[in-house]
Formats: sequence, C-alpha cells, structure tokens
Amino acid sequence: MLIYRLVIAGTAAAAAAAAVAVAAVAAGAAAQHSDPTIDLLLQSMVISVEIPLPKWEDGPAEWGGKAPRLSFLKREARPALGDVYSKFFKNIKEMIGREPVAAPAYGQGTRYKGPRMALTKGGAERVGVSFYVDVYDWGFEYVNNLAEEPTNLLAAGATPENPRYDYKFTREEGIATAKKFLQQLTPGIGEPGAGCTVHEECWFEHAKGRLFVYRVSKSYRGVPVVDDYIQVAIDGAKNLANISYFWTHGFAKYGETYTAIDAGRALQSAKLIALDDFGNQPPPLTLFGVRLGYVNYRKNPEVLLPAWLFDLKWNEKRSYENPQWDARKAEQRFLSEVVTHEYLIGVDAFFGAKVELVPPGF
Repeated sequence: MLIYRLVIAGTAAAAAAAAVAVAAVAAGAAAQHSDPTIDLLLQSMVISVEIPLPKWEDGPAEWGGKAPRLSFLKREARPALGDVYSKFFKNIKEMIGREPVAAPAYGQGTRYKGPRMALTKGGAERVGVSFYVDVYDWGFEYVNNLAEEPTNLLAAGATPENPRYDYKFTREEGIATAKKFLQQLTPGIGEPGAGCTVHEECWFEHAKGRLFVYRVSKSYRGVPVVDDYIQVAIDGAKNLANISYFWTHGFAKYGETYTAIDAGRALQSAKLIALDDFGNQPPPLTLFGVRLGYVNYRKNPEVLLPAWLFDLKWNEKRSYENPQWDARKAEQRFLSEVVTHEYLIGVDAFFGAKVELVPPGF
C-alpha cells in the first residue's frame, strides 16, 4: 500500500491559526451558494462516482469500525542525510552548477547538476544534463537522465487487449538490486518510530520509461503517511534511474485531537472545491480513487495534517491539422485525439476545507 505526504505547523498557535483559516475557507465556500436546492444540484453533478467510498468499518482494527480520533503530527527530527553530494559526485569537476529548487511538499532546496552530455536517439541529437540531485532539509532525489534501457517489452503476438511482456530480470532480482542501491546511497529504513508500520511494494512499469520500481512507505496508526517514502527505480541494465529518500524516524502528536469526517462528507467538500477551482464550470470529472492520508503542511514540512485525497480524471478532445493532409487526396485535413487529465483534490479531514497541495507560485 502506498503512502504519501504530511506536514504541520511550527507551534500550537500556528496549529490553531490553521484551524481558523480552514474554517474560514469552508465558510467562504458555503457562502458562494445560498440556495440549498441549487447547492445540492450543483454538487451532485460535479463529480461522477463510480467506485465505492471507504467506510470506517473497513479501516484498521484499532479504529473499531468507528471514525478515528486524529491530530496533527510533528516530525521528531530531520533525517540524518549526511553528505548527499559526495555520494553522487565522485569528482568535483563533474558538477556544472547548482540552482535553487522548490517542491510543494518539502519546501526550498538545492539542485546539483551533473555534466552535460549529447545523446543520439531516433536519428536526432539532444544535449542535456546527464543527472541531477535535489537536496532538501527533509530528504533528496537523484534522477539519472541516461537510463533508457527498458526492463520489459511486449512479447511476440501480444495485443493491447491481451498484453504479455518479456522481462530483462525477475521481480526478486529487481528487489535485490534496488535494496543494494538503498543501502549504498541512503541512511536506510531504520526504526520507523512508535505507531508506524512499514509497507513495501514493487512493480514493472509498462509505459513511459518501463522501469522497475521498488517503494517503501509507512502508515501512522493505520493512516498512510503520503510524503514519507523511499523509492528506487532501475532500468533494464540494472542501472540506477532514480532514487528518492524522504523518510522521518518518528512522529509526535501535535495540537488538539478531532474526530475525522467520513469520505462522503469530504466528497461534498471536494465538489465545492472543484466548482471553485473551475469557476463553476468544471469539466466532467470522474472519481478514480480516494484515500485518507497524512500530508505535509505546505507552509512548514515539519508538520503533517490528515486529509482526504481524491484522484480525479477527465477527458478532453483536441483537434489538430493532419501533417500528411493533401488537398488532392481523401485524407482528413483535421484529426482529433483524446487527452486524459489528472486532478487531485485534498480535503482537510477535520473541517472539510481545501488543503493546498500545490501552493501558489509552484
């Protein structure tokens, strides 16, 4: 089971202020629609729900089938990353520069860029940074832009309706290689902390880079911690393609404790949020996933708050001119394609207000 992002405020006063701000946003959203009948009609039309919503009785045994009592969390300490730079740059001459970077869940950081390299692919030459490392107070991410050998290909005779794949190595071999990189390049998993449970999973990608991915995540008292995870990706030659390390050892309860709202109540807030985000003219949104998780408070990644996360998609039909069009022949001048958009909504699990997953400016 995957785990995602959590963060919370720096002081009890900040937590109280956040609660007031959340309540104010909720009140503001409600004030936009004064007619209850219109509210109900608009909300029912905004998101198509084709999956069952989670129920408390399906949660961890410690919840007892009832809504859990949750609080903000605060990280007990920053991860001891050590000298991240020297693990990836064996020679100071390899670095061609550095620049500031920012990530919504982790704040400000520094990107260290490896040497530029020219690659020829499909008869065209492209020049770019061979690799880079983004370092934050709360973790780091390494990306190798030269890893291109796929871990799997469609088998002979396979079809989109009946896909079968030939793999360069087994799942067990992939896990062993990923763990080797994890041990060499990160502080490791260690003790996750009181109340935490560690989860491991892996998969072969069948699109994009066709990498093998090994991921470690955690939950706190049954609730996934979205922004705490370790992930290693390797290519078909077992070269390291990516490694991300955002891993905290221990959380402490922070501020007041509240009874969580259920998924149905959060969904109603999500519909109002979608209406507001799209200026009361949202596209036809469909719900594909919903989960409760701790996410980083975007103003202070030291703090985490519980939120309902709604994974939504919608399709857009786009037309474009046929580059092969010939007026003397029967080909269509204009062609069309369907583009699928993804849209994530975060709803505060205490008050039902919007959680800013991507702050303004990102």
